[in-house]
Amino acid sequence: MLRTVLVTTLFFVAVSLGLIAWNTQHARDSDELRLLQRDALIAGQQLNAAANRAEKALDAKLEAGASLSAVPASSIGAERLLTLSQAARSEDAENQKSAELARTLIENGQRFGIHDGELVILLSASSDRTVIARALPEKWLPNLPTFQRVILTGEAPVALGGRAILPPSDALIERGKGFSYTRTLQRSATACSPVPNAGFSICLNRASPLLTLENGVQLLLFLLLLAAPSLIVFGLYSNLAASQPDATPVRRPQKQEASFVGKAARSGGVGVWEMSFHTDAGRVDDEAARLFGLQFSGEFTASDILAKIYDKHVDALRAAMETVRPGQSFALAVGTAASRADLWIELRGSLVAGETAQTGTFSGVVFDVTDSVRERERQKSSETRLRKAIETFPCPFALWDSKKRLTFWNKAFGEVFGIDDVLRAGASHETVTLARSGNVLTERATEDSTNTVLLGLRTGQWIKVVEQRTAAGGLITFGLDVTQDVKSEEELTRQKKKLHAAIQDLARSEGHNAELARKYNEEKAKAERSADSKSAFLANMSHELRTPLNAINGFSEILVNEMYGPLGDKRYLGYAHDILTSGQHLLDMINDILDIAKIEAGKMTIDPKPIDLVDPVDAAVRMIRRKAEDKGIALNLQAPDDLPEVDADHRAVRQMIRSPAWAPMRLVPSARRSCSRGLAPLGKPLSQVLIFLWKPGTQTK
Repeated sequence: MLRTVLVTTLFFVAVSLGLIAWNTQHARDSDELRLLQRDALIAGQQLNAAANRAEKALDAKLEAGASLSAVPASSIGAERLLTLSQAARSEDAENQKSAELARTLIENGQRFGIHDGELVILLSASSDRTVIARALPEKWLPNLPTFQRVILTGEAPVALGGRAILPPSDALIERGKGFSYTRTLQRSATACSPVPNAGFSICLNRASPLLTLENGVQLLLFLLLLAAPSLIVFGLYSNLAASQPDATPVRRPQKQEASFVGKAARSGGVGVWEMSFHTDAGRVDDEAARLFGLQFSGEFTASDILAKIYDKHVDALRAAMETVRPGQSFALAVGTAASRADLWIELRGSLVAGETAQTGTFSGVVFDVTDSVRERERQKSSETRLRKAIETFPCPFALWDSKKRLTFWNKAFGEVFGIDDVLRAGASHETVTLARSGNVLTERATEDSTNTVLLGLRTGQWIKVVEQRTAAGGLITFGLDVTQDVKSEEELTRQKKKLHAAIQDLARSEGHNAELARKYNEEKAKAERSADSKSAFLANMSHELRTPLNAINGFSEILVNEMYGPLGDKRYLGYAHDILTSGQHLLDMINDILDIAKIEAGKMTIDPKPIDLVDPVDAAVRMIRRKAEDKGIALNLQAPDDLPEVDADHRAVRQMIRSPAWAPMRLVPSARRSCSRGLAPLGKPLSQVLIFLWKPGTQTK
């Protein structure tokens, strides 16, 4: 009875301490989940803040006058930008799916969606259109710790980072928060928070080990608290049992150590599994349980194991196992359901018992191939982007294998050379070259390389074709449109020929011009000698004429003035007056000739003085009146009484009025400009001096 009391007391003490430890751990776990849920909420707010910044940056660029196509998507952290209408009209299936998702988001009043592992964000850049931005989630969730996994839930969930962390189950994600466990005491905490303006939630998955320093200290404290009553109970229990004979302990055989193959599998991260469809039985070891996402190893049903495989890959796995025969093996990479295809594993196995998959048993290994699958996906994506880029490239491009058989070509290769009906996979290089020659008018070798030719097509295009060997022994054919360069080169050649001809003509013209210049200099020298002779003649003539004219004018003036007495008959006085007038006129003519010579020599000078314009005009009229009367023309001079005096040369004005035919227009340009400047002030006063010419029997002019 005493033993029972002691054991019961010890049991209640242990249970009490256990409840205290459980309550403490539960409170700590609740705090951890609450903090994790707060971080998930902050991550959702960061996602909305990033979208607001992207929308402001896009609005600024569009308001500055840039078109949407000119705005680089990377400037706002996106992979691609397009309007809702562009996505709907696009022939690309991904763009059409993005457009359908965008319409659904607009109907639900949401802003974010997930499609094929990418975020689809609606950016209302203006009032008349909606812009769709497709971006990678990791670019819109910055500064995420590397020790956690971020899961964006929804119809197409996305998991980021934290591959070494135990992933949550679907039921846990639906609950919104909780813990995941394995048999090795591995644990992870998960908490979710809805994202504002989005049709999905953000779940943060972090490692939450049970055995931490804090838990260890607390467990040690509870063990110490339990140790005191335990020692008392066991001491009393020992005293009570001292009188009983000792029982010989029974040694149980220890389990045999694992086989060498099992050790190697565990050290290499390879798990072992076994399944049977007809009995629905299965078994996995610790490593296989970890890879499948099971909480512990051991025996399971085959359905439980298949349930841990991503649902879209289960049918492919069943098909691979059903087609295998005894002695054959299969290998297939699948995604795990717990990670939502974020973790990839490869199952390799064979039929170890039975003849078919329905009656036999499969056994094999499983290991993590996530990195290799991701690498293949990246290579496939890069190859797809490269193929699209080459297909849309405007220049011809073709790829040949090591046997010069056509493996890939773009649309421009067939259109430029006009050989669409000949192009097919496996066509030989000679066949394609022969078909291409039918549309080639000219083929030229280039100086750049022996592998480069210049082809002139019937369409008028010039294509520069380059062929290079690849490292694998294949051949690349690349064409470049150089039509404009060839035309420019031909035009340059023509211009060079014209320039050469012009240089030759110029050389001939220079020789002709030199001959003309020589003749011009000779004629100029002759003209100068003639002018000098004329000037000498005029000087001699004026001297020879002035000497007798001075005597004629002087003596006739004495006779006119009757200085030594009357002449007798009045007719002698008139004759003397005529002689004086004629002599003066002849002297004036000689002076005019000399003045012309002075003007041509640039030595003509005038002596302007204030004069009455009526005097020189009246003198000129008197000199020509007799000639006018001989022709029956009467000259009448009229001038206003208030005519002002002007600064002018009396003789020059008289010459201008007396001889209208004598005009500066007959002078050299320099003399004509000199006379024009000197006589310009006389224009208005002379216009007020009116000379009326009247001929009997006619009207006054």
